[in-house]
Amino acid sequence: MSVLRVLCRCCLLAGALLVCDAGALRAQDTTDVPPPPPPLPEEAEPAPMPEPEPRETPPERPPPPPAPRPQPERPPRPQETPQAPPRTQPPPASATPAPQQEQAVGAPSPPDTAAPPPQPAAPPDPALAAFARIRAAAADTAGLAPRGPLPPMAPALAGVVWSQPADRAAALDALLAMRRVGVRAVRTGLVADTLLLAAADLLGVALYQDLPVANLPAPVLLDTLAFAERRLRAALALAEGHPSARHFGLALYSDTSDPRSRPYFERLTALAHEAGARTYYLTRFPHHDRAARTVDLVLLDARDADPTEVLARWRARHEEPAGIGAFGVAVRPGSAGGWRTPGTPAAQARALENGLGALLALDVPPEALFVYRWRDAGGAVRDQRAEVQGVVYGLVGADGAPRPALDVVRGFFTGTQRVFAFDAGAGPPEARTAAALVLLGWVILLGLGLLYWLAPRFGLLGSRYFGRHDLYRESIQRGYDLNAGLNSLLAAFVALAAGLVWASVLRALARTDALATATSAWSPAGQARLDALLGLPLVLVLLGALVYGLWILFNMIWLYALTGRRRRIRPPQALTLAVWSRWSVAALMVGAMILATLPARTATRLAPVLLGAWLVAEVVATGRMLYDFAHVSRVPMQRAVLVGFWAPVGALAVVVLGALLFARAELGFLWHLATRS
Repeated sequence: MSVLRVLCRCCLLAGALLVCDAGALRAQDTTDVPPPPPPLPEEAEPAPMPEPEPRETPPERPPPPPAPRPQPERPPRPQETPQAPPRTQPPPASATPAPQQEQAVGAPSPPDTAAPPPQPAAPPDPALAAFARIRAAAADTAGLAPRGPLPPMAPALAGVVWSQPADRAAALDALLAMRRVGVRAVRTGLVADTLLLAAADLLGVALYQDLPVANLPAPVLLDTLAFAERRLRAALALAEGHPSARHFGLALYSDTSDPRSRPYFERLTALAHEAGARTYYLTRFPHHDRAARTVDLVLLDARDADPTEVLARWRARHEEPAGIGAFGVAVRPGSAGGWRTPGTPAAQARALENGLGALLALDVPPEALFVYRWRDAGGAVRDQRAEVQGVVYGLVGADGAPRPALDVVRGFFTGTQRVFAFDAGAGPPEARTAAALVLLGWVILLGLGLLYWLAPRFGLLGSRYFGRHDLYRESIQRGYDLNAGLNSLLAAFVALAAGLVWASVLRALARTDALATATSAWSPAGQARLDALLGLPLVLVLLGALVYGLWILFNMIWLYALTGRRRRIRPPQALTLAVWSRWSVAALMVGAMILATLPARTATRLAPVLLGAWLVAEVVATGRMLYDFAHVSRVPMQRAVLVGFWAPVGALAVVVLGALLFARAELGFLWHLATRS
């Protein structure tokens, strides 16, 4: 019993010690552990748990504002590293600020001030650079176009014709180059670039702008009035405020010899005067112009001509002021030689020297003068006779190489020089293209004489045709003295004579712009082939003879068809009737031989007369052939003449009537070019 009591007392003593140690430990840390709740009474609701005491933490900072949305061109921002937890003690003032990735959580992020990566610099605008050069050159008036000891030409007389390049910088550089040569006026197309207008204002260059209306008959001009009015209104609005753009060309190379063109020019001139501008047109009709009073100035075409002579022709019939709108001399590419050889650069320079000197010597100079042209420029439409021949007119070649004529223009425009020395060369061989036609004509006449002398049947039939026509018809009817070989040879001579007439007329008309204008819608290759054909008179004669031979064959077939099945005629009879009635062609051949030897202007004026005489002779020959056919074949005269004559002639009349109805204006314009220009 005593032992058990001792053990119980030891256990109680150990439990008390443990309780005291636990209470001491709880008393040491009471900040984080709440006191135990009191024991709940039985059958009573539990009391609410007391809230823990708040921890002593630093006040929360306001939430950061939303970060700005990155721009598309900026690179993506690098991924931010995890932020460090906030500190309870602020860092000392002398501490170095932490970088952005070490900022406290919840702190507002500073704005992203990192600059985007540098972009490559854009290349400078070539047009603006060219304009800057013009501005710098215009500031130096003394060095822009140095003047010589001689008086320079008046600004209105120091002009050139220029085609604007598509590149703006090239156009500005060309304008500056022209001004350095002494150019003070430029005739060009409508200017759509205000930078070019501003450059012309700085350089003091007057712009003569041509509307895109060219080579039109008078009635077609009236149909184009609405289009021209719209273009002119737009050009006037664009040129407002630019003193250099005060002249506008209303039409180029159109038919001003027809008075029906006046309303077109009157309306556009009134529109230009409302905007304070002046008007002009370029014409090919210095002697027959009928619209001069409707514009402020008339410009004359003097390409490949003497400008003083063209101006004298105008002043002989008109009192209105006129200028030279195109004065130039053609250069044939690849030609070599001195100024005595046409088509060489030296010949162009000498012609410009003589022409400019003659214009300066006039008591009353022209109102304006434009040298044709500044630089070689090809075109899809070539309406001038020399252009069809593949020649160029530029003072500067297409490759930018200057020609000797540029020195001549610079000397006259700036007054530095008026006398120039060029190599004369050996001179060209004398042109003898007309001699071939004359020689061929004599060969045909000699052949006819030999036939008459060496072939008795031919001479006998010829005497009957001219002396006893009734015996001629009887010989054909009965088949006497008919030789198919001789008549075929006669048909060949007649066809050659007709070909010679056509060749002479075409070559005479080709000296004007009528043929080139009529074929301006052709391709340049087609126009070149036509020009090459006109330069080969014998080939042209053979082609004309072939066409006329087919016409004779058609007449033979037509006579054979008119006889019907009962009264057929033989081929030798039809050949004799078709050939012998066309003796008049041989007489016209003599006129063609004379036409080929006349001066160019006289031959051009007489060519339409010869062509009209051939048409009359052909109609008379057809009537005579059908009259003899009615007696030979015993076909009723009404059938032979009315059906036989009016069927082919009626078909031709239908073609002519259709041309007059649908192309009357164009045909009239070509006729005026052939007879009035």
